[in-house]
Amino acid sequence: MLAFEIERSKKHRAEWEKKGSSLYTTKNIEKYPELRHFTNRFFNQIENIGGRIFYVGMHKATPLAKHDSQWLYRKVLRESIKRLNQYCAEDCDEVSRMMIVMDEHQERDALVTEASREMYRRDHPQKHLIEPPFEVESHRYQTVQAADWICGLVGRLGAYRADRKNFSQFAWAEEMFGQRIARLQLRSSIRSDHHRHAEPALPVN
Repeated sequence: MLAFEIERSKKHRAEWEKKGSSLYTTKNIEKYPELRHFTNRFFNQIENIGGRIFYVGMHKATPLAKHDSQWLYRKVLRESIKRLNQYCAEDCDEVSRMMIVMDEHQERDALVTEASREMYRRDHPQKHLIEPPFEVESHRYQTVQAADWICGLVGRLGAYRADRKNFSQFAWAEEMFGQRIARLQLRSSIRSDHHRHAEPALPVN
């Protein structure tokens, strides 16, 4: 599907990357039916091997001038760890453990510290997490790049659901893939940020 772009980049396919936000655009969805077909095959493969889709997001309801992207990332990371730990504790057996692999981030040190604090908190330690999340280069790890593609699609879907008037151009995300994502998702949701310090809402999707 992306052979032409890889060839044009003059990079080896092992070093080439297509970000989810660049792949799942309205223009691409409308122009390339093979992208729609691929996405359904992609979801079929996840389902066939017993995989699930997991995401946590937040609608940026605060004025953009006051938006703190690093605070948001840390908040979402803590909530993600909590939900995944709950999944291991409640839906799996007692010895289930998990590891979290993340794409590279400029605030790596702060994020690892945040995750470690969540892991070892006194009141509700996240006992099923083997160690704090570690980062890899997504262009070298195709599973992480695949996760980024899912994030790109879920981002379009979440924007449309949060504000259908201003993000009407992403209606295709709901119409084409909304039900598939709902069927594959596990303990996932995108909540509104009407109150910056409110506790995250649990799954509504």
